[in-house]
Amino acid sequence: MLRKEKHRLLILGAGGYGKSLAEVAALTGQWAEICFIDDQWPRLKDKNDYLVISDIAHLKNMDLMNCEAIAAVGNNQIRKRWHEMSTEMGIPLATIIHPQAIISPSVKIEAGVSIMAGCVLGTDVQVHRGCILNSGVILDHDVVIEEYAHLSIGVKVAGNIRIAEFSSLEVGSTIVHNG
Repeated sequence: MLRKEKHRLLILGAGGYGKSLAEVAALTGQWAEICFIDDQWPRLKDKNDYLVISDIAHLKNMDLMNCEAIAAVGNNQIRKRWHEMSTEMGIPLATIIHPQAIISPSVKIEAGVSIMAGCVLGTDVQVHRGCILNSGVILDHDVVIEEYAHLSIGVKVAGNIRIAEFSSLEVGSTIVHNG
């Protein structure tokens, strides 16, 4: 039986959301090492027991073999830019899903997505590249979340709704059917 080699996870951004993603990534056990890339480096050497090993500008100078990356920044445009930069350097995008998220087997999730604790994704939901689904998001059947959308804590979306690319839904927002 072949065993998949564990990679190093590079979390781009060591702020609040980065710290949260590091904890979720550790819970999954998918990565051999979890590190931050943050523009406060070299002044900032570690964050919550995880090393900060570079800033964004110097990422290209690192040995990127066996690395995966995810941008941990709420700004949708910056997240997209950092994801594009990572893939241009040959770094595959990681997807991080909290073990206590409930996800229907028919859900489709693209690269660079983060899904936090308590999320519920119903039948035939689609979550496109680079989206953030923060804690407690509920998506009913056939919801489509387009690229680089950010759904804050407790967002609820009724079935058959499409959330546009680069949308930001505030804490507790509820999106219901029209009519």
